[in-house]
Order: sequence, then structure tokens, then C-alpha cells
Amino acid sequence: MQTIIITGASDGVGAASARQLTGLGEHVALVGRSRAKTAALAKRLSAPYHIADFSRLADVRRLARELARYARIDVLANNAGAIMDERALTVDGFEKTFQVNHLAPFLLTRLLLDRLVDSRAKVIQTVGVAANCFGRNFDVDDLNNERNYSPQTAYGFGKLENILFTRELHRRHG
Repeated sequence: MQTIIITGASDGVGAASARQLTGLGEHVALVGRSRAKTAALAKRLSAPYHIADFSRLADVRRLARELARYARIDVLANNAGAIMDERALTVDGFEKTFQVNHLAPFLLTRLLLDRLVDSRAKVIQTVGVAANCFGRNFDVDDLNNERNYSPQTAYGFGKLENILFTRELHRRHG
């Protein structure tokens, strides 16, 4: 039995994955932003759960401390994400789409890296076609999406950043 951490597990792809993996006998730990939705799914699956809002990096740091208590982590599925209609900054000063889709999972992975390496874990980033459709013309000098913000472009950039980060993780630790 593997220990699998799924972020964004209270709804959508994350919840469906949690249900399927639990059904296969895996030990799944849910991470969600909504306490009510995450707790309800955790109760149905008899699974542990953690609450974290990825628009607050302090929540991500707390979450990493909680997850580090697991004896091992075999899979970290960075699934949490969102598209923001309007450009907004988080309390941490970053554009919200960028932070929720890339910075928060990046930080969580980095904070758990020793445990992940010790466990020989797999790190999965949920990335769709958005990186190809909307991630073009990526500007490394505008990570906060200050120029020409659009929800789709910011989301596409975040997913492209996920791909680049995952490739680098694999290069260093794969």
C-alpha cells in the first residue's frame, strides 16, 4: 500500500482520483481548501485530510509540516489549481493564478523534498492542454502577470511552469 497525497482533492479530478485510489486499497491523504467539502469526502473514504489555501503561502508551509509527519510519501499529486477572472495579488504579494497554480505546489514540493527523496516518491503535476494552448510567449520577466493579464494566459503560464519544474525534478532526482 502506497501513501498518496493529493492536493485539490475536495472536488473534480482530485476527488475522483482519491475515490479510485482508495478503492484500489491505497492510503490516500486528501488536501483541500474547503474544510466542509474535504472533510465530507474524507469521511466517505475513511481517509485523513488536511486543509490549506494555496493563495496563502503560510498555509502551504503549515501543510508541509503536517505532511512531513507521514512515515513515507510515495506519491505527491500536485493537483490543486484555479483560474482567476481578474488579476489579483495574494497576501504574499504574488499574482493569485501564478501562486495557486505554481508557486504553492513548488513550495510544497521543495519543503517535502527530503521526505520525497527518502521515499523515492513520484511527484505528479496535473497539467492539461492549457500549457500548450495558453502558455505561449511566456515572459520570465513578468512572472506576476503584470502586463497583458488574461485568465487563460496566466493559467497556461502556471501549467508551463509546472512542466518545467517537474522536468527539473526528474533531471535532478529521477
